[in-house]
Amino acid sequence: MRSEVRDESATWEASLRESVLDPVALVDRQAQADRLLAAEGAGHLVHDLPVRADGRNAGLESRPWRLDAVPYVLDVAVFRWLASAVIERLEGLEAVLSDLYGPRRLLTDGVVPTGVVHADRGYRLGVVGMPPPRRWLSTYAVDLVRSVDGSWWVVQDLADAPPGVGYAMLDRSVMSRVMSDVPGWSTVASLARYPAQLRQALAATSGAPSPRTVLLTGGIDHPSYVDHSYLATQLGVHLVEGADLVVRQGRLWLRTLEGLEPVDVLYRRMEDPGLDPLEVGSVGAAGVPGLLTAARNAGVALANAPGAGVVESAALMPWWSAAVHHLTGVELRLTPYAGESLATTPVHRAAAGDHDGFGALAECPVVLRMFVAHDGHRAAVLPGGSGRVLAPGDDPRVPTACVAKDVWVIGSTLAPLVATRLPQVDLATSVPTRAADALYWANRAAERAETIVRTVRAVRSRVESDPGLVGYDGGRWSVRAQEVLRAVSGVRGDDVPVPGLEPLMERAKVALWAAAGSIGTLLTESTGVREYLSVTSGWVLERLSRARMAMLSLEPGAGPSGQLPVDELDAMLVEFAAFAGLWNESVVRGPAWRIGDAGRRIERASCVLDLVASGFASPAGPADVDDPVDAQVIETLLAADESLVAYRRRHRSDVERGAAESLLVRDRSNPRSVVAALDQLVEHAHDAEWPEGIAAATAARDASLALPLDELVPVVRGHLRDADRLIVSRWFAAPVNPVPVVRRTA
Repeated sequence: MRSEVRDESATWEASLRESVLDPVALVDRQAQADRLLAAEGAGHLVHDLPVRADGRNAGLESRPWRLDAVPYVLDVAVFRWLASAVIERLEGLEAVLSDLYGPRRLLTDGVVPTGVVHADRGYRLGVVGMPPPRRWLSTYAVDLVRSVDGSWWVVQDLADAPPGVGYAMLDRSVMSRVMSDVPGWSTVASLARYPAQLRQALAATSGAPSPRTVLLTGGIDHPSYVDHSYLATQLGVHLVEGADLVVRQGRLWLRTLEGLEPVDVLYRRMEDPGLDPLEVGSVGAAGVPGLLTAARNAGVALANAPGAGVVESAALMPWWSAAVHHLTGVELRLTPYAGESLATTPVHRAAAGDHDGFGALAECPVVLRMFVAHDGHRAAVLPGGSGRVLAPGDDPRVPTACVAKDVWVIGSTLAPLVATRLPQVDLATSVPTRAADALYWANRAAERAETIVRTVRAVRSRVESDPGLVGYDGGRWSVRAQEVLRAVSGVRGDDVPVPGLEPLMERAKVALWAAAGSIGTLLTESTGVREYLSVTSGWVLERLSRARMAMLSLEPGAGPSGQLPVDELDAMLVEFAAFAGLWNESVVRGPAWRIGDAGRRIERASCVLDLVASGFASPAGPADVDDPVDAQVIETLLAADESLVAYRRRHRSDVERGAAESLLVRDRSNPRSVVAALDQLVEHAHDAEWPEGIAAATAARDASLALPLDELVPVVRGHLRDADRLIVSRWFAAPVNPVPVVRRTA
């Protein structure tokens, strides 16, 4: 309904409005906002990703969105009125839920139609009469629109698993960097206190003195996964999927590398029907079997409580105002939107994809989503929110423009809301098995992709610096180079390489397609564990995503002309180096880092073995150091392993087989060697106090030091497979207790 305060058009100070709407500055700000948003995962995450390491397809329903460089502005007086009205509505809906699942006066008194309630999928009959939770709605969101006369209306209530607060905080993070130099930026209300208030509201759902909270997501396939991932990082809680959790002995547990850990509060961002596949009316099998039974028996607190989604019903919304008045005597100030003409606000046209109007502004209506966290004593409203631009003809419930707005509250500083501090808990050693699994395969994929790209770059560089090498002595080098590319990319086949530049370039292209697959695995697995990676990693992953798309676009059969420029390959290698550097310098040394780095070391040793096995031998027999072709092949191997410069500095001579083999395989001082990787793997096994792993890694290292190359390769490969199998069975494979099926006889 109408608020007795100024409308949006009166809230901007002239200098701030002029600076924010400057058409020249808007172009740069929009481009910067796009880059920053992509770096946070909103870019690479929306691409089609390949099959995950565990065999599941990563088909995403989310779509890229643009963040408008023009904010949606609210005067502090408008915000305070809205915040008060939203809290009023939240408390009213809390009373409605308590009645619908308790005495049901609203039904017996005929205030709300019984048939409509029972027909709604959000109403859980199994919850009726159960002991009430501490609070039905710990979190709440509501979509609002403003009509041309200044009145505010409710579009929809979001009470089941209210989405969007992570998006709102992500958008503000981006805008704070885009607008940091704008005069008057300091007058915008900060969102920094809200995560602590939300943590307090979640903790209040449990009776534990220092409750363990995790955030439940539907995984990267969920349309709001970016929202979930970013919010979990801001809250400092584990982001978990259904497979990470198990119900035992009447309570909920988290599967970690060290065993089962109790969970006190489940901040669920999965919708109610997907929570528990054992419940009536459930959809899919991605939830946690027995979860709702554990919740009923106080084995875990759920925020929000199951059944809260009934208040989201569009069919029941017209009755909520009367229901709240019947139970509490309060007349809600915010009532349902009924098609009134909507006010508009400035939108940067480039944000909506209109590049013909680059730098220009359009006027569009906006849906404002506000967020509330309630700890049982007081409500905290996010001093801002999330704006969603409406395209012409849009239903306000379902915007199609895919353009978001940061919401600014401008005016006198809001009174700080200080939340009670929760006891500190050190969770450094607590790593969910799924997260460890993802880190392991992400690092293996990164190492393999880097090796493939480096090998292609070494071959391409050799061709460009010495074009005659391709045809020398019947093209033997080109055949050998094709064997190396095939081995390192893992693309097996019975076809016999033929001499020539075109077959070589086609093999290089196939290798890059294999690298694109490994990059896809890196992106998929990294997306699921962003809370373990540094913020800067998002930039690297975004650029690798673009590189992957470039690889996949290579034209089949185009020969030498259908290749990526060497400069682009160099740029990819820089990104791989950046990712490895961030992994080693920005990830806390603990079980998560150890398991991921173990994957990297296993893959590095495997990659070098693939290089030397294919490069030091030819179809005609072992390499001959007096043969110039063999010398060129060995030099290519050194370049592919990033060891050519080290070789030249050490030996200052032409390459020799023995010295090159030693540097690639046995030299502990070369971080790219097989033995150096295995030394690190042995150290990780010791740190984990894992005897089987120590034995497998030590056996591989000792064989690398003692055996001749032709014996070494198959033996060390076998030990590496053992190490990989042991890691998977020790930490990633869920224990199975087989129950024999006995045939009944009459």
